[in-house]
Amino acid sequence: MLKFTRYNDYEKFQTDVLPFLEKHEAENNLPIGVLNSLTEESTIYLMATISKGEEIVIVLLQTHPKQIILSKPPKMADDDIAEIAELIKEQVEDIPGLIGQRDFTEKVVKMINNPHFSVHMNQRLYILTSIKKVADHNGELRLVKMQDLSVIKQWLYLFCEEIGEKISQEESEEKAIELIQRARLYAWVNEDKLVTMASVSRPTKNNICISYVFTPIENRKKGFASNCVSALSQLMLDKGYKTTSLYTDLDNPTSNKIYMEIGYEPIMDSILYRK
Repeated sequence: MLKFTRYNDYEKFQTDVLPFLEKHEAENNLPIGVLNSLTEESTIYLMATISKGEEIVIVLLQTHPKQIILSKPPKMADDDIAEIAELIKEQVEDIPGLIGQRDFTEKVVKMINNPHFSVHMNQRLYILTSIKKVADHNGELRLVKMQDLSVIKQWLYLFCEEIGEKISQEESEEKAIELIQRARLYAWVNEDKLVTMASVSRPTKNNICISYVFTPIENRKKGFASNCVSALSQLMLDKGYKTTSLYTDLDNPTSNKIYMEIGYEPIMDSILYRK
């Protein structure tokens, strides 16, 4: 018999679920990173666990209006997955979407049997422990500064448009300012010009995620993105992280190939369903 437990206190939730999530730190970098960033002012739609006896088997966390994060699942029988799907269906009044390990999430969505769900993003999670392909000398990595805002806010707008997460120009400027102020955003600079950007996010005890990798069309196919990600990954390792991780779009074989050449190795496929 599985049990669904809903939380209202994020500090209690964090205390209860972090030890479980950190058993698979890289695979759970999304829920851990989101969880570590929560404050009393954060918008939190759902915090819950599904347990078998005294053991947590799934953590559910929703801070995004369109999706609930599912933690990496343990190996389990289809009967247990069916029970998990039924519990989610019963306990969550309106399921906007689900993101998690692909095979498990596909089964849960199929068992929930909502005809409005469709695949929004099909991704692969990679992890890196050491660099295989170092950045060459066609530029250098540097921290993005507020003086770069006019370029970066437009790149963020275009990046979100490309991945199907459209935002307004105002939202892209707000996000750019936030990333710059938090010293999370880096750029590859060639001949004194910004040509590619990448960000770091969701730091955990041993891992940090590379995200917002974007190169404008006119700068593509010149090796800039590869150099930027390689140099930024090495910088994070130098700062003391044991690993870096990133998500790729499985429908983009070029980016998957580039990241594997740098030294990233696949550890989990992830899928996002939304209505």
